[in-house]
Amino acid sequence: MIAATGTGAVAGSVAGTGAVPVLRPAPPPPEMRGRTRIAGRVVAKIACCAAEELPEVLRVRPGGTSRSRRPDAEVRGEQATVHLNVSVAYPSPLRAVAARLRQHVIARVAAQTGLNVTRLDVTMTGFGGDLP
Repeated sequence: MIAATGTGAVAGSVAGTGAVPVLRPAPPPPEMRGRTRIAGRVVAKIACCAAEELPEVLRVRPGGTSRSRRPDAEVRGEQATVHLNVSVAYPSPLRAVAARLRQHVIARVAAQTGLNVTRLDVTMTGFGGDLP
């Protein structure tokens, strides 16, 4: 038998067994039990999946240009930066697609990770049937 108290739980005996009750401290609240770290590659994968949800987007790859060495996504504290390479369908208005893509990806990453995307770089690498 375990009874909850304001300071912890008391494990007691069944009536008549003579066992001594043992005090157990209450566990700390969930937010105090540890840390959750979200890797940059997880943020990049979520961002790619979110970008592919737009109908104009044909293909998405994480990362900067092929000449850059920057990572796909970086997480620092509660903030993230993301870099995507995107191919879109012809005749899509590129700036309008990029604006919608930024808004959608930022919202999706925030909803799934709780991170604030402070920067989302979009490189248009293909247009129409020209896939990278």
